[in-house]
Amino acid sequence: MCGLTGFWSPAHFGSEAVARGIVEAMRDRLTHRGPDDHGTWIDAESGIAFGFRRLSIIDLSPAGHQPMASADGRFVAMMNGEIYNFAELRAEIDAARGGHPWRGHSDTEVLVEAIDEWGLERALGRANGMFAIAVWDRRENSLLLARDRIGKKPMYYGWMGGHFLFGSELKALRAHPAFDGRLSTEALSGFLQIGYVVGRQTIFAGLSKLPGGHILRLDARAAGRRESPEPSPYWDLRGVAEAGLDAQAAGRLARQEEFEALLRDSVALRMVADVPVGSFLSGGIDSSLVTALMAKGSAGAVHSFAIGFNVREWDEAPHARAVAEHLGTQHEEAYLGAADIQDMIRDIAEVCDEPLADDSIVPTTLLCRLARRQVTVALSGDGGDELLGGYARYAAVNEWLERRRGLPRPVRALAGLVSGGLAPAAERLGQMRMARRLRLLDCLMGSGDPDEVHRMLVSQTLEADSLLASPAGLPNPLEDPRYLLGRSTPIDRMGFTDLATYLTDDILAKVDRASMSTSLEVRCPLLDYRVIEMSWRFPTAEKYAAGEGKLPLRQLLYRHVPRALVDRPKRGFGAPVEVWLRSELRDWAEALMSPAALARHGLLDVRACRKLWEDFLYRNHSFNRVIWNLLMFQAWHASLDHARPEPFSGQDPWRPDAPDARAAADRFVPN
Repeated sequence: MCGLTGFWSPAHFGSEAVARGIVEAMRDRLTHRGPDDHGTWIDAESGIAFGFRRLSIIDLSPAGHQPMASADGRFVAMMNGEIYNFAELRAEIDAARGGHPWRGHSDTEVLVEAIDEWGLERALGRANGMFAIAVWDRRENSLLLARDRIGKKPMYYGWMGGHFLFGSELKALRAHPAFDGRLSTEALSGFLQIGYVVGRQTIFAGLSKLPGGHILRLDARAAGRRESPEPSPYWDLRGVAEAGLDAQAAGRLARQEEFEALLRDSVALRMVADVPVGSFLSGGIDSSLVTALMAKGSAGAVHSFAIGFNVREWDEAPHARAVAEHLGTQHEEAYLGAADIQDMIRDIAEVCDEPLADDSIVPTTLLCRLARRQVTVALSGDGGDELLGGYARYAAVNEWLERRRGLPRPVRALAGLVSGGLAPAAERLGQMRMARRLRLLDCLMGSGDPDEVHRMLVSQTLEADSLLASPAGLPNPLEDPRYLLGRSTPIDRMGFTDLATYLTDDILAKVDRASMSTSLEVRCPLLDYRVIEMSWRFPTAEKYAAGEGKLPLRQLLYRHVPRALVDRPKRGFGAPVEVWLRSELRDWAEALMSPAALARHGLLDVRACRKLWEDFLYRNHSFNRVIWNLLMFQAWHASLDHARPEPFSGQDPWRPDAPDARAAADRFVPN
C-alpha cells in the first residue's frame, strides 16, 4: 500500500532540477501512505515526472523499490495497492518466457512484467487485487492510469494549465505550482445532498476521479492538445449485474458450496504478506465471518481489533469481544472518549482529503490507529451489505412497497395528498425528521419507485439549493442513470446503486483515507471481484427473506459462530454525532458554524445554514443530518489554509536518501 503522484508537462517541462523539486514536494505530501521508502523518476525529454512513497508489504527489500521499470525498459510503473494472485501470474509469465530473471518477489514487479507480456488491459483482466497504477510507455510516449475493478484505491487526475497532474490524493496535486483550487459547485451541491463526492467528480472543478475498473490512455498527441481522453472500462459493474441476472433466468444459480470455497480462497489470498496481518472485528455478520475464516486458515491466533463508545446504545464492543473469545483471537479494543473525539476531529478534514460526511470516519480512524500498533495489514468485512441485501433500509423500503401494493389506489392518492401538503409546514416549524417522513410517504403513495424512495432515504437534504449562496439548480446526483440498474427486484436495484456510488465513494474512500493516514493497509475479502460476480447469481429470495439479508453469509458464519452471538439488530459502524455536537464537539462546531466562518468563502447561504444550527442547538429541534455535511465541508475548507504549498524557489533541494533505496533506483529504473 503506497502513494503515487506525478505530472506530464509536454510543452514546458522546465529544468530537470525544478521538475524534481516539484514532484518531490508532491510525493512527500503522501508520506503517511508510504513511510518506508520513496522514489522519483523523471524523463525530462518527454516531460514526465513520477513520485512514489512506499509502504512495504510484499518483498521488503530494495528490490521492491518504485517507480519500477520492466526488464526490457519499455514500461515504468508505480502501483498503490496489492495484486493478490501475483504468484500465479508470475508462474504464467515464467511459462510464457521459458523463465525470467526476477529481481525480487514483489507483486509490482510481476505486474509490470505482466503489462509488458500481455498489455495493460489483459494484464489487469488477469489480476486479482486492489490497486491504482500509473504507467509510462517509453516506446509509445504515452501515460496510462488504471484503477481496480470496484475502486478501492483512488486515482485523481486533470489538466492544470499545461500540466497533466495525477495522484493518490488531492493534497499531492495541490503541491504543484500550477494547481487551480476553484471549487466545483456541482460537487458541493451533491455533497450537501448525499454526504460524499460521487463518481468522476471531485471537489475541485479542474480535476476528476478515475472510475473503478477503467483505464485512461493519454498519448502525446492528446497531451499536446491538453485533452483528457474518455476512460475505457476493462470491467463493468452493470455488465456483471446483468450477466448474473441472466444466469439466474437460465437456471445457473450460485451454490452455497462454491460460494464458501470462493470466500475461503479470497481470505487466504489476502492473508499473504511479509508483515503482520490482523482483522477488524465489530461482532457483526461480515467481520465475524472474515475473522472466523482467517482463524481457520492461520497457524497462530489472529489479532483482532474493535472500537467501543461510551454511549451505550451505540456500543458494539461487547459483541465483538464475545465473538473474539469464541474464535480464540488475540483481541484488542479501545473506547472513544471525550479527549479522543476532540483530538481526532481536528485531524479528520486533512485525513479525508476532500469533503466526506460519513460520521464513522472518526471511529474508523481510531480503529486503524489501534490496529497499526500491532499489524501493518488488516482484513475488514466491507461489502457484504451492498452485495447481499444487508442494509436495514433495504428491508424497510421492501416492506413499505409490499404494504403499498395492498392499498387501494384512492387511499394511496389521499395519503399522498395529505403527506405532501403537510411536509412544508413541518419544515417551517423545524421538524425536519417529520418533514422527511412525510415526503417519503408522499413518494411511496405516488410513484412507488424503489429507486426514488431509496434516493430520498439516503439523502441528507432534498433541497441543497436552500443552503447555497448561488443556487445551482442541480438534481440529486443519484438520479444519474449510470447508477440505476433499471430491472430486477427493489433489493437488487438498491444494492446496485450502493455498489456504484456509496460503497466506492463513501465507504471505501473512508477506509482508504483512515487507514493510510496511519500507514495501515486494509483488505476486503468480500470485495474480491469473483465474489461480486457470484453474488449476482443469487436470486433475491436466497439473499433476503422476512426482513433479514445476507443469508449466504449467515449460513456460512453459523458453522463457525453460534447464532446467539451475532444475530441482533444491525447498528452499523456509525458515531453518535448528535450527542457529541451537544457536548464534546460543541465548541468546535460553533466555531465552524459562526456567521463569519460560514461567510468566509462565499459559497453558503449564511442565514439558512446558521438557522439550521441554531434550531438544533438552541431550539431543541430534531437533528438535521445535513448539519454534519456542512460541518465537514467547513472543516475541510478551513484545512486548505494549513496546507498551501510554498512557492517553489527553483533550486534543487538536497534530500538525503537511504543508500540502498538510491542504489535500487539506479539499478532498476532507467533514467
